[in-house]
Amino acid sequence: MLSPSSAGRVTRGQIITLGLFVCGLAVCVFSGISLLWALGFGLVCFSGYARSVGFSFPVIAALLFQGVRRIANILTIFTLIGMLTGVWRISGTIPMLIDWALSLINPTFFVLWSFLLCATLSSLIGTAFGTVSTLGVVCMLMAHTAGFNETLVGGAILSGIYVGDRCSPMSSSAALICALTHTDIYGNFKRMLRNGAAPFFLTCLGYALLSLPGPEHVMPEGATDALREHFRFHFWVLLPALVILLFGLLRIDVKIAMATSIVCASGAAVFLQGTPLSALLSSMVLGYEAPVGELAMLGGGGIISMATVAAIVALSSSYSALFEKSGLLDSFEYMIERLALRMGAFRATALVGVLTTGLSCNQTLSIILTRQLCAHAQHNRREMAMYLENSVVLLSAVLPWSIAFSMCGLTLQQGPEIIPFALYLWMVPLYWCLRSRDVHQSCPRPLLQFLLAKKKHRD
Repeated sequence: MLSPSSAGRVTRGQIITLGLFVCGLAVCVFSGISLLWALGFGLVCFSGYARSVGFSFPVIAALLFQGVRRIANILTIFTLIGMLTGVWRISGTIPMLIDWALSLINPTFFVLWSFLLCATLSSLIGTAFGTVSTLGVVCMLMAHTAGFNETLVGGAILSGIYVGDRCSPMSSSAALICALTHTDIYGNFKRMLRNGAAPFFLTCLGYALLSLPGPEHVMPEGATDALREHFRFHFWVLLPALVILLFGLLRIDVKIAMATSIVCASGAAVFLQGTPLSALLSSMVLGYEAPVGELAMLGGGGIISMATVAAIVALSSSYSALFEKSGLLDSFEYMIERLALRMGAFRATALVGVLTTGLSCNQTLSIILTRQLCAHAQHNRREMAMYLENSVVLLSAVLPWSIAFSMCGLTLQQGPEIIPFALYLWMVPLYWCLRSRDVHQSCPRPLLQFLLAKKKHRD
């Protein structure tokens, strides 16, 4: 039986197991090897630990399958997101949104407009990488042409592309958090809009001040000519985006909303853009391939673009039931719960999020690990969903070695110097750290009682 003196003690087996996993992650990060190899190695390590504490191999296999089964629904959503991001490109939906966005830019507040436009597009398509590789690239090109401060613009773009990652119904990270916390994505969306309004306004104010004085002109000559030449812009081209907005307001299941949007976009591609069915199917599966170099920024999307993140989620989620039953993370959960009692559940979650991101260099894995480690620091499922969205989802992009930043920085051809100017990524966690009053409400159950209950359940 656990005693108060030993409840939070980390065993040698736990240290060795987690140490091997961290070493595997480090090798993959520094050598450029796919993170999937590290996750596979972790699967072996964690299974070995479970075997050492008395679990049979059939039981371990059943626990791994149970972990994957918990997130089966999100794998379907990932597939739909991939199809949608491909078909929105070939149908002209994303090109028309970009053309419309560029026509709105006010040179006087260029940094602010870069943030707002990237935030709008990322909220519609739910992907930071998809936004930065399209509208983000265009905004950076305009800043370069006008001779404006590219570091400021890069920070604004980095901020804007993660607005949708945090709260869009189309976001894969938002869908993952809903699956992990067993919450409703539209309910989370509504709460995030409400509790994120103040930091969003403060971010806009900051970028408005940084925009002054702006350039006299930013629109390169013929900036949208290639888009208008290769795509027909019509009201029906915007229908796929309007479907997502309308179905969201009506709180219709996100899978139905995505499927309907895909059908509408397919119709626009075939009947308005004259796209062959073979090209349409290829865009859904393999992603859109630009027919000319001027449209290269639009390339991407498709089911294949979600393959890696789906594999990471499946492998990472397979750990969850194994962690719970084997008690591998119990001591660490105890430490974090004590930390939450001292500094508040949100602050503890944000700190753990930074540490897990720093170790894994991956937003998806850090979300899963943070949820696992902080599960008992906040017992309210809706609050935990908000904590994850307001911390690890955004903070994963402020570490220079994280994939969440490095991919965006590489696309924009900007270095870590833009991170301090990504105001939204800092503003939301800081705002919640300052307003959090849950220091004495984080852990309604005594710590020792929680650990004893877990031990009894395993026995």
